[in-house]
Amino acid sequence: MAQVAFYGSRLLVLLAGWQIAAANGFSENQIKAAYLYNFAKFVEWPAEALPSDANLKLCVVGADALDGALHDFEGRKAGEHVMTVETHGFSDPSLTGCHMVFIGNSEAGRFVSLLKALANSPVLTLSDISDFAEKGGGIGLRFLDNKVVFEVNLESINNAGLRLPGQLLNIASYVYGR
Repeated sequence: MAQVAFYGSRLLVLLAGWQIAAANGFSENQIKAAYLYNFAKFVEWPAEALPSDANLKLCVVGADALDGALHDFEGRKAGEHVMTVETHGFSDPSLTGCHMVFIGNSEAGRFVSLLKALANSPVLTLSDISDFAEKGGGIGLRFLDNKVVFEVNLESINNAGLRLPGQLLNIASYVYGR
């Protein structure tokens, strides 16, 4: 229990730190990318989907998603895993081999079909499309009142076999399916 409290408080500090960073000249896209990186540290995947010695694969779908800021995390450690970042096309069948899929705004008109294709796969879906979490995406990022906030679709997370720490759910601006 103490370990969970430690990780939860560490998570709050990390995410709160990115709110402060907005005032220090980081772009909205850089802050959103940092949120994704921090989510990668705290989300738990089933052991068979992400063995302890495996790289964590972040796949990016969409033209210029977050202005390429996600590629800055290539090779960085997220927990015990090294992140790899790959760009994929919308209909790429290999997306089910990703651990995280970020869907850029250019895919706003067709992201729901991508979510259906990834349903029940151990993949954390993320986006900054405005109604992403509401329509079944795992975590949706929004820029609201001059800060980045996030929404969680708990049903989507559970169907993917993923686990989010309670502290993460507590600081979400909205949790669907609670």
